[in-house]
Amino acid sequence: MHKKNFKSSEQLVKSINSSNKSSTSRMDYYNRILLSSCSTDMIFQRMISTINFKEVVPLPKNNSMFRFVIKCFNNTNNVILGPLKISSGITLTDLPSLSIPMSHYHLNKNNFVQDNFIHRISENETEPMKKFIERLRFIDSRMQMLISDYIRHIDESSPIYYMLKKNNVTFNQNWIFTGIINKGNNNTEYINIRYFKDSFKGKKKIGTNVYCGDDYLDEMADLLSRDTFCYINGNIYPLIKVNYIIINERIVNNIPMVNFTCKAYFVDINFIPNSIHCSTKRL
Repeated sequence: MHKKNFKSSEQLVKSINSSNKSSTSRMDYYNRILLSSCSTDMIFQRMISTINFKEVVPLPKNNSMFRFVIKCFNNTNNVILGPLKISSGITLTDLPSLSIPMSHYHLNKNNFVQDNFIHRISENETEPMKKFIERLRFIDSRMQMLISDYIRHIDESSPIYYMLKKNNVTFNQNWIFTGIINKGNNNTEYINIRYFKDSFKGKKKIGTNVYCGDDYLDEMADLLSRDTFCYINGNIYPLIKVNYIIINERIVNNIPMVNFTCKAYFVDINFIPNSIHCSTKRL
């Protein structure tokens, strides 16, 4: 039985589409974490140079898969990145020019709930966004280098030693890397950013906060928490943290491989006012 105030997916979509508004600012929080990680090229390069794998552990709900836990600055911080106009930070009025159009299909063709928003890279991004994309490529390159180095020096004490041995993995063969930026058909590149589907300690409907400026979008969080289809498109300020590399086995062109997927998550999903379009109709 539904709760008294339960809204259908269609009602949530209608409410979201009619409430694209914003009030003050969540910028203080964003600036605090951005200024210590990527406010200048020097600070960003320092962060990049300190990125490392803190540990490798099995996934809590799937012991056949593993993850590298990623940290930087002597294993005390997450890897944080977001677009900036100037080194002193961002303001609410900066967000439209620092956002990118992103799309989300909540269920795939097999009705599996997806946790990602995607942006198709074009030649039309603003200069700050081009800088952001360039830095994403640096992060992906750093991760590939760390994986190759880990494989090169692996020993039997590693939790993934036998997975790699079974698949004949060496530092330069039988493994693949899926980055934050990846290619689709016709070499089109996409940025792939995820949200946390599971609520942290039951405090929210999902684990990632959803905002429009400084206004919490409870209806959007509710929609993203469900197992029903929806399509969402909007301009989002892409403030991300990189927590994990997921490690699993795959068959690629009939060859057993080990896949390493670098997962970038939104710090917040922050939509630009008046940019959101939602639908429950399959396109």
